[in-house]
Amino acid sequence: MKKIRLFLLVFTSILLGAMSASAQKTIKGTITDAEGKEPLVGASVTVKGTTKGVVSDVNGQYSLDVPADAKILIFSFVGYTSKEAAIGDATTIDMTLGTGLELDNVVVIGSRNQTRTKIESPVPVDIIPIQSVVNEIGQVDLNQILTYIAPSFQSSRQAISDGTDHVDPAQLRGLGPDQVLVLVNGKRRHQSALVNVNGTVNRGTVGTDMNAIPASSVERIEILRDGAAAQYGSDAIAGVINIVLKKATGLSATVSTGAHLTSYAKNFAAKRLVPGFVGDESVSVTDGQTSQIALGYGFKIGEKGYLNVSGEYSSRARTNRTGTYTGGIWVPAAKSDSLNTVNGVTRDFFDMRIGNSDVKGGGAMFNFSYPLSSGLEIYSFGGFNNKKGNSAGFYRYPGDANGSDINRFTSPFWTRPGGGRDKVIALYPKGFLPEINSDVTDLSFSVGGRGNFGGWFADLSQTIGQNTFDFGVDKSVNYTQAVDSTFTGALQTKFDAGGLSFKQYTTNLDVSKKHNVLEGLNTALGAEFRLDQFDVRAGDAGSNSNFNSRAIGVPAASQVFAGFLPNNVGSNSRSSFAVYSDNELDITKAFMVAGAVRFENYSDFGATLNAKFATRFKVAEGFALRGSASTGFRAPSLQQKYYTKSNTVFVNGANGLEPTEQGTFTNDSKAAQLLGIPQLKQETSVSVGLGATARLAEGFELTVDAYQIDINNRIVLTNNFTGGTNAALQTQLNSNNANAANFFTNAIDTRAQGIEAVLNYTKKIGDNQEIRVVGAFTAINNQVIKDGNGKVAIKGSDILNTTGQLGNYFNREDQSRVEVANPASKGSLTVNYKIGNLGLMLRGAYFGKVIYLDPINFSDTSTWPKSGAYFVNGARTGVAAFRNALTGQNETFDQEFSAKMVFDFTASYKITKELTVSIGANNVFDTYQDLHTHANNFSAGRFNYSRRVQQMGFNGRYIFGRLVFNLK
Repeated sequence: MKKIRLFLLVFTSILLGAMSASAQKTIKGTITDAEGKEPLVGASVTVKGTTKGVVSDVNGQYSLDVPADAKILIFSFVGYTSKEAAIGDATTIDMTLGTGLELDNVVVIGSRNQTRTKIESPVPVDIIPIQSVVNEIGQVDLNQILTYIAPSFQSSRQAISDGTDHVDPAQLRGLGPDQVLVLVNGKRRHQSALVNVNGTVNRGTVGTDMNAIPASSVERIEILRDGAAAQYGSDAIAGVINIVLKKATGLSATVSTGAHLTSYAKNFAAKRLVPGFVGDESVSVTDGQTSQIALGYGFKIGEKGYLNVSGEYSSRARTNRTGTYTGGIWVPAAKSDSLNTVNGVTRDFFDMRIGNSDVKGGGAMFNFSYPLSSGLEIYSFGGFNNKKGNSAGFYRYPGDANGSDINRFTSPFWTRPGGGRDKVIALYPKGFLPEINSDVTDLSFSVGGRGNFGGWFADLSQTIGQNTFDFGVDKSVNYTQAVDSTFTGALQTKFDAGGLSFKQYTTNLDVSKKHNVLEGLNTALGAEFRLDQFDVRAGDAGSNSNFNSRAIGVPAASQVFAGFLPNNVGSNSRSSFAVYSDNELDITKAFMVAGAVRFENYSDFGATLNAKFATRFKVAEGFALRGSASTGFRAPSLQQKYYTKSNTVFVNGANGLEPTEQGTFTNDSKAAQLLGIPQLKQETSVSVGLGATARLAEGFELTVDAYQIDINNRIVLTNNFTGGTNAALQTQLNSNNANAANFFTNAIDTRAQGIEAVLNYTKKIGDNQEIRVVGAFTAINNQVIKDGNGKVAIKGSDILNTTGQLGNYFNREDQSRVEVANPASKGSLTVNYKIGNLGLMLRGAYFGKVIYLDPINFSDTSTWPKSGAYFVNGARTGVAAFRNALTGQNETFDQEFSAKMVFDFTASYKITKELTVSIGANNVFDTYQDLHTHANNFSAGRFNYSRRVQQMGFNGRYIFGRLVFNLK
């Protein structure tokens, strides 16, 4: 608190010591497009050599007070080439801007000064003109577009991970999806209802589904790479992503299609582990066919307003990079291949589906503004999106004694003639591959008014958002229904497993004023009220019931995904209120400072106060230093506080992967109390950054920034705790169809460090040629804080310490998800060349190494026992447990996956002024990440590529074509 008071005192003293500006005059004008017909709304006008400037209004008009000695004005706008104009004696200067690849424009995030450009910002901001690049690349959704353009951003599609197969988690600076704040037109975007609870990267987090926003509706994306909780509130620990919707008028239409044409090592393990296996090691496939239709129309309303509506429909077929199963399929397992012949099948019949899920759906966004007077406008934006997905789980083989295979259970109700096993075999004589169906609906709506009042710019808005995720299960069965002797009908194969819903209501009041003091003082004040609500809907009885409680050893509920139980159902809400002050002062033409303070109070855990200080100093013309320091926080999401459910998960056991009924319990549950699990509280952070910006030549910019982010009380999802001898805990587990429990808890502290560099070069060559080069690189070092002995400092309870279950709180694999499961470095270099109507794009994307750490620490082979059982109580103890069947040697399960380089290429041709055709390929050279090296990590040959750690996914080459039509 003393530091904050000192900061406020110093900052206030600076403001009070500011002096009046020198003599000046006013210049007015209108900024339009190249044809002089359409006004450019939000174009930047600045006095060259200063930070003094304004942005154009909805009519493209501006009015700027300039110093008497000012000589040149700079006009710029995203997607347009900047121009300069001599001032001389003029009082009116109109300007037209032609389309181009200029990026040095006014930013919305990181600064509430409406005249601050990207290069002048005291913190790093990337500006990605989506509409300028989307037609030059093969990626069609925002997450994948950003993954290949912005190295600090990472999103990899997941496989065999329940709901996470359908909503891609995304990260900034290697931190969690819930540690980056997403805005749309500067307003907070709601999160997804989905909780990532499976064993993927980002386990235990809740993110924002940016793919629910059609890329065709987006004008540009701004990425603030700096802690900004003091400015924008919870979640902005890693930074802020602001999605700016299109304002353009005219008609636009896009039709694109593509598919993966690739070759992968499907039979790598089978060739080595199945005697007499016949088949090529690698196979060629064509799958993942993707089609997309996008349509947008913008028009003026009256003389001053506009409405842009953009929507799209897309269909993405599944990809499958499964390996051939090498384990036993029938009884006896040793005769599986001969029994395959008897049953008229090969091992390929039992393939799993490991890759992208099927997704079909679409949505639309609108963006509206209408001036009521010269100084006041009303606005609104929002949209709807629905997508339906389909993915699969683990295959349930007809006879082998692994996982949830039909023959593995020993209950007499299961094995007796005419019992459960016979009923399921009759239904699925060759086993079955159960599927998860998702139905995800996203709604958003914002409305507000803004304008000038007594010299202050005010903005009052209301934003509503909702995300609903419904689960369905198909081609499955409830085993306990099969053993229920009173059940005489056909076994249920399709289930409604229930669903999740998250709603958010946000009211904002923001006011700001740019004062005529020195080179400029900008003051911003504001308040926010937010209400969050999280709901859980139960599944049907067949999806969640144990029809015969005597059926010991038979998992309850629908196979692959158990429905939400009636006692999981609930509706929980909370409210928060915040006030903030955000100020900037240009002390001189070369030196500016900025500071923000935000107080926020939550109804469920109390208040938090955060502050930020940033500065920028121009050392010489074209070169400046910048830095920032801030505190931040992230409120635990309602999903983390109130999500509760039972799942069938697969863990390593004596017979390989074995099913475990795992329950996620809330922190105020009886089970949590029995283990001493504390109530959730907010994560807190301290961030510092230091960087430099340089204009090395005309059109040539370079920025380099280093950062450190310390996060305390980081929230994780624990691993499983069992009842053991604790009868009360076992009773709680039994009531939830579970034999193990996990919880969300503030378990660890972490430190994130990194360095980021971005290079932009644009050069016009004559009248009809242009070249642009964009390079970006980031190196990341994220660590879990250790104790004095080098071990992870886990914040566990005394009960866990005394019962020996502290290791279940946070293990090596959990640690690897924070530290090494994401690329330690990323880079990209994109070259765009245009000559006349022909455009060429070549991009190389570099993904650094990733590392898988097995939950049990056997990386030090010197500590391995020389003999012993294969497993004892589920833990690997004997040397035979580490036998790698591929090499015949005893080896650790840990693996480092080497860095990879992926190349993309696109050629486009403008057939007419309105019509452009493009063809191209992503991952031209069909690059894959490394194969597993230990046989046990293949899961009996099924997982050739890791699903626990990923770089650029494992789908291979993608070929596409696209037609784009634009009519102004």
